[in-house]
Amino acid sequence: MMSGGLNVITLPQIPSGKLSTEVEFKARPSSPVAPSPSAEGTIGEAIKPPVYAQEQHSTWAELFKRQSALLQGRVCAEYLAGRTFLNYPADRVPTLAELSAGLKTATGWQIIRVEGYVPENIFFKLLANKCFPCTDFIRHPTELEYTPAPDMFHDLMGHLPLITNPRFASFFHAYGLAGYAATTEEQVAWLGRIYWFTVEFGLMNPNAHNPSKRRGQETTIYGAGIVSSVGEITHSLSDVVKKEPFNPHVLANRVFDIHHMQDTLFEIASFDELESEFRKWASDKGLLV
Repeated sequence: MMSGGLNVITLPQIPSGKLSTEVEFKARPSSPVAPSPSAEGTIGEAIKPPVYAQEQHSTWAELFKRQSALLQGRVCAEYLAGRTFLNYPADRVPTLAELSAGLKTATGWQIIRVEGYVPENIFFKLLANKCFPCTDFIRHPTELEYTPAPDMFHDLMGHLPLITNPRFASFFHAYGLAGYAATTEEQVAWLGRIYWFTVEFGLMNPNAHNPSKRRGQETTIYGAGIVSSVGEITHSLSDVVKKEPFNPHVLANRVFDIHHMQDTLFEIASFDELESEFRKWASDKGLLV
């Protein structure tokens, strides 16, 4: 079995502008007054924050207010517990260092500062080292409802709460190890699709695999792409979206479109299932032993 004791790497400099050319990304122009003095690849409490303009603090406050109004009864209890634990400020952009300290206390994970897109091979290695990459720029005020490319609200409010949960964090670590072991484009593609339909757009229902007992009102959200988008929160739970039970073999071969809200999503019964079934799938594919 691959060890989780890899040496934490320093992220190499990534040239600016390497975000996907297929999406119009407006968050970049909403730049801080002064950038972070910390180099890309700085980890944890050593990360120094940028100087944000009042517009950025106002954007964070508005996003936080809108999201908070929609969360209760729609997101999973584990997400809410993590959100409470990390104690996000409501009126200002938080620093990566303060949130990283909370993650480290909860599950031993840390934040690593990045400036944009992280290549897949580096991303897998970071997760295998229990480091989650976060940007420190926030979306443009015109993209409050949805942004097709990640900003810090997506990173911090979408992903971090669940990484405080030991079971989800264990799954995420296993995912990183599996990705680190991937050697073919096909394997990387499988992992990318599983990531999309779980980490980004996953739903939870305790009777996901028991149609006779399943009740739609029991479905909750855990995917970061949904949680960090006020438009996706209500859309994902509506009858417009078809819900199917989680099956990593199915997810690995299901294509998706990042440019539109999703029309089919998948429900896990619990994070126990997410971790155990992913480990079985990854073992079957020779990515975990």
